[in-house]
Amino acid sequence: MRIEHDRENNVAYVYLVDEIGEGEAVTQIEVEDDDLRGEIVLDLDREGRLLGIEVLGASRILRPEVLALTDDEAGDEAGDEAGEGDDGGGDGPGGSSLPPYEPHLR
Repeated sequence: MRIEHDRENNVAYVYLVDEIGEGEAVTQIEVEDDDLRGEIVLDLDREGRLLGIEVLGASRILRPEVLALTDDEAGDEAGDEAGEGDDGGGDGPGGSSLPPYEPHLR
């Protein structure tokens, strides 16, 4: 399992498999709950097995210690103090070295 975090767009992706090949994620299920402070989308393969979890509004849904485990290595020092660069109201780490966010299935 690994987590990628696009801080600029405040989106995280939790990979439950090593890689998700092009066209492998064929179904998305949006988790709907009024208590969520963002959006969660589950990506499934043809057999209905969970491949990954997309988290929109990541800094509002995921704990800071989870976001600290992400593959994003830049910003670990530069923007962390004030939450610069994320749109989550300063409650998450800042900065970004990832390319612009591209959803897996849309």
